[in-house]
Amino acid sequence: MKWSRKSYTVVLIPDANRAVRRFNVSAAILFSLSLLFVLAVAVAALSSYLFLKNARQVDDLKQSLSAASQQYEAIISNKDNSIESLQTQVAGLSEQADSIRKGLNEVKQLESQVKQMVGISSGDTAVEAVDGMPADGGVGGEEIELTDQNMNELVSDTWADYGMIGKQIEELKTELQSTKQAVLKEQEALRAVPTLWPTDSRRLTSLFGVRTDPFSKKARFHAGIDIGGQVGDPIYAAADGTVTLSEESSAEGLNIAIDHTNGIQTRYMHLSELIARKGDKVEKGDVIGLLGNTGRSTGPHLHFEVIANGEHADPLSYLKTTLKGK
Repeated sequence: MKWSRKSYTVVLIPDANRAVRRFNVSAAILFSLSLLFVLAVAVAALSSYLFLKNARQVDDLKQSLSAASQQYEAIISNKDNSIESLQTQVAGLSEQADSIRKGLNEVKQLESQVKQMVGISSGDTAVEAVDGMPADGGVGGEEIELTDQNMNELVSDTWADYGMIGKQIEELKTELQSTKQAVLKEQEALRAVPTLWPTDSRRLTSLFGVRTDPFSKKARFHAGIDIGGQVGDPIYAAADGTVTLSEESSAEGLNIAIDHTNGIQTRYMHLSELIARKGDKVEKGDVIGLLGNTGRSTGPHLHFEVIANGEHADPLSYLKTTLKGK
């Protein structure tokens, strides 16, 4: 593009005391200056726009960063609370494990006591107190935060405790099942032992051993005990067994004999009535006859004998203090 050779005169008029000054400016220069001015204004406007836009973006970033920071702090806080809660739960599980171990120890001790009560050998089932088991009572101390090492040790110990508890429970189940069978067997055996008083009365009128015979007034051996009572009082089987004798004789009157299948036999004499018959199966506490005054007797009473392996034994060494229904 070719510019014309036109020019423009620029007149500068200073104050009244100074001369007027004139400048000749070509059209090309004037156009260039105008273009530079327009560019400068455009650059300034663009710079202002960019500055304002960047300022808004910076504000948005600051707000986003602030929100993210708050969210992160909340996450950290929740994480810390969660960790502390988990630590508390693990500590609680550890304490529960100790309590369960203590309970298992008490159950084993109870099992041993039950065995002793029924006369079963406890063998090696007696249990010592668990090491480190806290007793009931006051607690206290300084509050010290857990370290990672403390927590790792607690988790490891708790896992080990629960593993041991599981094993102990399985062992205890087996032991209790064995104890149950042994107790049932012992109970069955005890039912054949004459421990039940054969009458409601416990008024002993004559003991086992040497005494003066009430008829001959001579020293004689008394093979049982005499229990006074009223004619018609019930007579009970002192143990489970089979009636081997139910008859009347001149000396023993109406009398019954029961075999208890364990080398022990019991006899009941001077009855007023026979209820159980020979061959009957009787259980401990069954009424087998009624108290009387038959045979060689001076008054209403029961003559009761215990014969163990063919030898007369003192019935009082077998009879317990409990009565029928007590």
